[in-house]
Amino acid sequence: MIPPDPIRLRRRRPRAAAFTMIELVVAVMLVAVMMFVAVPRFMGVKKSPMADALEVMESACNEARARAIMGNRPMQVVLYGAEGRVLVEPAPVGVMGATNGVSMASFDRLREAPDPGSGPLSKPPYHGQLSDDVAFRSLQVNGLDMMNSSLAAIRFFPNGTSDAMSAELSWLKRGLEVKRLTLEVITARLSIEDLR
Repeated sequence: MIPPDPIRLRRRRPRAAAFTMIELVVAVMLVAVMMFVAVPRFMGVKKSPMADALEVMESACNEARARAIMGNRPMQVVLYGAEGRVLVEPAPVGVMGATNGVSMASFDRLREAPDPGSGPLSKPPYHGQLSDDVAFRSLQVNGLDMMNSSLAAIRFFPNGTSDAMSAELSWLKRGLEVKRLTLEVITARLSIEDLR
């Protein structure tokens, strides 16, 4: 028997599919150019003041609800309208009705709080701050109009319920963007609805 010709065998074998060094260098260069163009654009993307305000309100309500249930003690979210500060604190005992549960201690803590730029907002004395570009168009807590009050408190109870709250939040520079915030009494969950 005659042995097979090695040259013929080589021709029959399919070539292994692989990238050449030049193809790899070109691919790496293309990826590098795309990164130099795309990364600065993504780094410049910032949340709108409205998105920040909604995030502060939602996280404050969620934190107050959780702390009320876990600590078996009423908590409250205090809104300091003059400066847009938001505080989560234990609700004062026995303060009800027209005062809306706001104690002088709440007022003092919000008034003396440092500038939010100086540290994390999640630490005491307050939870967060709304941007100057965002303002409440309306704010009602338990049916009381709180627009003329410098402070408003929304209470959260250990059984998972809360005060009734309805508000409209407007982005001042873009007057067309208005959001309605509604706090469900039974579930103490904040719902957000786009009005425009």
